[in-house]
Amino acid sequence: MPDTVQIKADFAEQCHAIILAGGSGTRLWPLSRNLLPKQLLILDGEFTLLQQAVSRVLEAFEPSCIWIVTNEEHVFEVRKQVAAINSNLEKQVLSEPLSRNTLPAIMLGLDQVTRVNPKALVAVFPSDHLISNGKAWVKDLVRASFLAVQERFVTFGVKPRKPETGYGYIALGRDLGDGVNEVDGFVEKPDLSTAEAFVKNGSHYWNSGMFLFRAKHFLTQIARCQPVLWDWWMAREEKPLVQGYRDIPTISVDYGLVEKIDNIAVVRAGFGWDDLGSWEAMYRLGEKDENGNVIKGDVLAMNCTNSLLISEGGKLAAVGLTNMIMVQTRDATLSCPMEQVQSVRDVVDTLKAEGSQLVESHPTVVRPWGSYCVLEEGPYYKIKRIEVNSGARLSSQMHHHRSEHWVVVSGTAEVEVDNKIQIMVENQSVDIPKASQHRLANPGKVPLEIIEIQSGPYLEEDDIVRFDDVYGRVEK
Repeated sequence: MPDTVQIKADFAEQCHAIILAGGSGTRLWPLSRNLLPKQLLILDGEFTLLQQAVSRVLEAFEPSCIWIVTNEEHVFEVRKQVAAINSNLEKQVLSEPLSRNTLPAIMLGLDQVTRVNPKALVAVFPSDHLISNGKAWVKDLVRASFLAVQERFVTFGVKPRKPETGYGYIALGRDLGDGVNEVDGFVEKPDLSTAEAFVKNGSHYWNSGMFLFRAKHFLTQIARCQPVLWDWWMAREEKPLVQGYRDIPTISVDYGLVEKIDNIAVVRAGFGWDDLGSWEAMYRLGEKDENGNVIKGDVLAMNCTNSLLISEGGKLAAVGLTNMIMVQTRDATLSCPMEQVQSVRDVVDTLKAEGSQLVESHPTVVRPWGSYCVLEEGPYYKIKRIEVNSGARLSSQMHHHRSEHWVVVSGTAEVEVDNKIQIMVENQSVDIPKASQHRLANPGKVPLEIIEIQSGPYLEEDDIVRFDDVYGRVEK
């Protein structure tokens, strides 16, 4: 076994962290949507799940050694959230042009890590898990580094508290001592009887989705197991990895690599762990009233027991419910028995097949310059409330299929239409004809609020041509 002091020094000086923050969180619909997934929501405490993950990782890693990988749609919100925890992290956020699952996302992070230190140890963490006992978590990371420097790929297993069909499992192999086992295999989301057997005989642990490895060893296994991804990696000196993203397969790190390699070890976690990935977990971890209910928001509960009741969209009145989940937002309501919570993903799949926007976004959509909220829409018209942050400006743009009418509610607006600029204040309005180049900015010290009335045969967000954008969103 390598020297303990040296291993701890290696961990502090050589180990980088990659935080994966690109998931969509479909099992927490309707609160979680594609444009505002669960890791960007405050679901537990005062901070978002991403901010909690970042704060935890900062306990063991230097900011310059932390890399956050997210989707292009979320990059501005992620930068804002991590900067609120540590301003040095804003420049550590990496953007995927589109989702290709966890294996390409890890490789995108590794591209930055290996340019800094080709011999680095690398830890990978999801952004949407809850961890308790942070000291034990750090201790387990250092314990895993003993194994990683010996070219082992290390996972972290959690002893099951109950049969769970929504988690993956790790089959424990030979005991290596000090709370570590070899891995005999992986089981992805077993049926109930199999999960019950796992819990009874103690042969399997939950797969936490966290890994630690030597970067060089990881890439050697990529070359052996995923030749297409290896070719993509090797071409990165000629063109950035993001330019080849559309041509690579969508593949998870578990299926694409971990399940195909040998010499894997699992550290039996000494810390508390929960995947806040379902409404059942939200109920289990939530603070319960005298009737066993977890209640959040404007809820009237009468004769209800052991239920999760959440409202973010007006009064929710629930009567006589037992073991139920009811989640209400402004534009959607979910109601299902607690034991059928895994079916929420099927609801999302059905809505996607119908082309429903309820999967994509909430009525209020966050943008790097502020936000907009759809107040009402129908055939040939849409009404939005737009808020622009102080000093922010939207892109210079035009629309092929719609005209717009803006009314300033509060604040000061700088409006440019076909190269003519005017300053507008409360109760003033302007027309934006179809196909005209226009721009909106807030030169003031307070937020700008306007009402936008769109009219035309096509009113979706993809009817936009950007000419100039301070956030780099102009298509080349």
